[in-house]
Amino acid sequence: MAEGAAGRVMPLRGELTLSFVARIADRYHLSIRELLTAVTEVDGLQNLTGMVYPDSEIHLNAQARARVSVLAHVPLHVLERALPAWTREEPSGKYGAGPVGRLLRGEEAVEAWGPACPGCTAARTGRLVPARRYLAPEQRVCARHQYWLMYLPGTSGLPVSLASCPEVIEAHQRHVRLLRRSLAAAQAFEVARAVTGSWWEQQWPVEERLWSARLEATRPADADPGWWKVAARDLVTYPETVALARLLASRPLQQLLVHQSHGHLPYRLGELPGLLAELADQLGRPWLAHHLATVTHGPLFTWAHSCVRAQAASDPAAQKALWAVHSAHRPRPLSDRLPHPPASGAPPVPRHAKRLRGHSLQAERAFTQGLAHARAYHEEHGHLAVPKEDTPGGHPLGQWLANTRARHSRMPAHQAAALTALYPWWNAPWSTLWQRTWHQARTHAQTYGPLEPARGFPTTSYSLGEWLHLQCTRYSALHPEQQRLLAEIGIDTHTAAAARPRRRNLKAGAEEALAHARAYAAEHGGLASVTSATVHEGFRLGQWLANQRNYQRGKHRPLPAGRAQALHDIDPWWCPPWNLKWQRSYHRARDTAAGQPLHPEHGFDGLDDTTARWLHAQCRTYDQLHPDQQHLLAGIGITPETARTAQAPPPGAKARREPATPPAPKPTPRKAPRAPSARPQRARPTATAPTRPPVRPAPQPAPKAPRSRLGHRPDLKAGFEEALAHARAYAAEHGHLAVPRAARHDGYPLGAWLSSQRNRAKQRARAQLPPSPHLQELAAIDPWWNPPWDLHWQRNYHRAHAHIEAGNPFDPAALIPSPATALGTWTTRACLRYHLLHPGQQQLLNALGITSDIAHARTRRAHPWHTAVEHAKAFADHNGHLAVPHNIVRDGFPLGRWLIKQRYRTRKTGPTPAARALTAIAPYWNPPWGMTWQLAYHHAHTNPRTPATRRWSQKQRRAWHLLHPHQQQLLNAAALAEGPPVGPPRS
Repeated sequence: MAEGAAGRVMPLRGELTLSFVARIADRYHLSIRELLTAVTEVDGLQNLTGMVYPDSEIHLNAQARARVSVLAHVPLHVLERALPAWTREEPSGKYGAGPVGRLLRGEEAVEAWGPACPGCTAARTGRLVPARRYLAPEQRVCARHQYWLMYLPGTSGLPVSLASCPEVIEAHQRHVRLLRRSLAAAQAFEVARAVTGSWWEQQWPVEERLWSARLEATRPADADPGWWKVAARDLVTYPETVALARLLASRPLQQLLVHQSHGHLPYRLGELPGLLAELADQLGRPWLAHHLATVTHGPLFTWAHSCVRAQAASDPAAQKALWAVHSAHRPRPLSDRLPHPPASGAPPVPRHAKRLRGHSLQAERAFTQGLAHARAYHEEHGHLAVPKEDTPGGHPLGQWLANTRARHSRMPAHQAAALTALYPWWNAPWSTLWQRTWHQARTHAQTYGPLEPARGFPTTSYSLGEWLHLQCTRYSALHPEQQRLLAEIGIDTHTAAAARPRRRNLKAGAEEALAHARAYAAEHGGLASVTSATVHEGFRLGQWLANQRNYQRGKHRPLPAGRAQALHDIDPWWCPPWNLKWQRSYHRARDTAAGQPLHPEHGFDGLDDTTARWLHAQCRTYDQLHPDQQHLLAGIGITPETARTAQAPPPGAKARREPATPPAPKPTPRKAPRAPSARPQRARPTATAPTRPPVRPAPQPAPKAPRSRLGHRPDLKAGFEEALAHARAYAAEHGHLAVPRAARHDGYPLGAWLSSQRNRAKQRARAQLPPSPHLQELAAIDPWWNPPWDLHWQRNYHRAHAHIEAGNPFDPAALIPSPATALGTWTTRACLRYHLLHPGQQQLLNALGITSDIAHARTRRAHPWHTAVEHAKAFADHNGHLAVPHNIVRDGFPLGRWLIKQRYRTRKTGPTPAARALTAIAPYWNPPWGMTWQLAYHHAHTNPRTPATRRWSQKQRRAWHLLHPHQQQLLNAAALAEGPPVGPPRS
């Protein structure tokens, strides 16, 4: 037998190794078991694992492959090219060294295969011996001999005649063309196969007649109808699968989906009428659009959902998810569904129903448990919009629902159907908070009647009314399903446009606040002691009163006259024209001095030290006080005459009270508080003020001491001189005053002090005031101590200056220092933005030797893409666009290939600096559609009167509704294809 007496046996391309071995055994008139025994024999023992079945495959090691090569009289390299599984695995045997064979079977272990076409096999081998080949989806049809090469588990396959189904052969031709034209065709076919497989598993509508006729036309005469319906799934659905794959791989259809979604993730397929219309048209089933409109789960919905999401995210992960088919959506393997084929007229034996692959029993039990808790929650609350942190009944239902929503596209159909039957909005493409609030609004409408948006939702609470008004203002941007839900509670497009905001009952709130103010004044004798933090019986009286004072003093929102009068009745001095601290001190002095003489000529002896000092300060500045302040002081016995006779309190009391504090300097005469005029004003007559005696003219005050030339008060001059000394020392050490805010010099917070000086200088500049004189001292130390640019830039400039002063090499045009260093990075950025910098920054860079030409030279060397952008700009200036063919070379630079690389990089990682520069040159250099269309558009725009342009324009009009909105704008602007389409839409 080793001599090869039977002659050469050539392999078929793509043939299974066991099929080839079986044909060798047939040539030698042996059974396949006998041949395998001879091939894997080791010392009289068979070194073979596994059982031989009609649908098995075998893996051989090198020694066994050598024996098969000798028996077939075919070189090893020929067998390796022809047999896909020839060298796929090197199995290890149970008897150590020697030839080894390993048999395996099943759709998980063996790739998709089918029977070889009988006619092609006979023509190739000259014998009527069956063979099996690995088959891709497009290889299931033999168009020459009109066979469908069907895989059947447990058999060697079944060739099915297609003489009565010419549409299958036509679909095969379209499938082959699609694979040649589209890179995503193979992935689109897998998605389409999952979609048609899910339709096959459902109950067919009454309108579905094509599949029934095709199923009956291809059924063998001796095949059971139930068994054949399971086995012929891929055959019967093949034409629809190919048509659907062509649609899914169409970029115009994907762009149409994104356009119709309006930026919203779809909730049901009915929101994408363009997809359903194309499906119904291409599949020849007008009723299909209505049948699919309510679908919210399944492979087709998952693909549409991923398509909208991929266009919105535009990242590689989203693009990859577009063609992913989860195991829950894949068609069930035939080995799980197919009954045993009937033998000798006996009925088929059904197989035991297997669990769906990819889903464990533990996951099923967990889902059943979670569904039970969800059902209980729904019975209690009427919805499943559960907050993520809620654990009703101790079960983390909120987290379970959140996890289920996250994997909704990978759920089995029965789980999604169970949740949808329980609550249709369990997986809405908006937040659960929105859904809960909507249920609250619906319950309110059912309880209290219509919502009345035009009246500002008067019957609702403030928060619910504000939420409803917010939905009305955003109505056009809401999801279509959200708009439908709002319509259920009486808010449609017209009522949303007429909606008014929900307002608080300001009158009731003001009455409540006034009641608290009256109670506080009755308890404390006035409203002067109310601070912004005062809370009276749970009401924030201090904040409310502060707002009323701001309105009273401001001019933009005047306080209502009735409220102002009510507050005046409670306390005439609730909002005095002077500081509230003065009013509070006056009330303390009045309460302290009640019922006893003041004795100002004796230093207010008999009063406490704080009150005595305050009263003496008022006497000393009596003539600078507001007339109403003088009137209030007269009420407690301080008149102009007594004010002139007042003496200072004895200092001993203060020394006894604060022994560790040195006596304070004598206070300077205090100016009157801010008022409409700085000059003393006449007393304003009021209804409650008694008649006061005329005020005698005050003596002329003593001349004031001259103020510091630095503009500081005398008591601040020492601190300023100390800070200035630290600034001089820091500048002497570092050469500048660009000090970080957190920096300290010898323990002094120099950075914080300089930051405050800069802030004051900027405030004076914004107020159009001249610079403070003392800031000239800082400018004398460092002219750029307060630059109009960022201090970080200034510090880097000084680092570069110190680098040069130290004698280190510095040649920006030669990339010295290197862009990889911190100083080099700053230098490159400064050169890159040279023409955008402040003139002062350019002046400083010139001092470093960085001019405009040197900055341009460094930028070109540090960023080579600048040279490429210059070539692109020159091309665009000459041609008007950047739709550059890939083979274009400009001045020795491969511009076309560089632009292809930039488009790929931009779509993968996002906009780069080069991409932004190209967008500024030509907005459509990287359009969301194919560059073939863009090239054709520019050619048509340049040559509008050629026959080719007219044909191309007519084609765009026919496919108008499939074009991107920007494509439509370009065509309208160029007058190439205006108006609606003139013919039936085509994919």
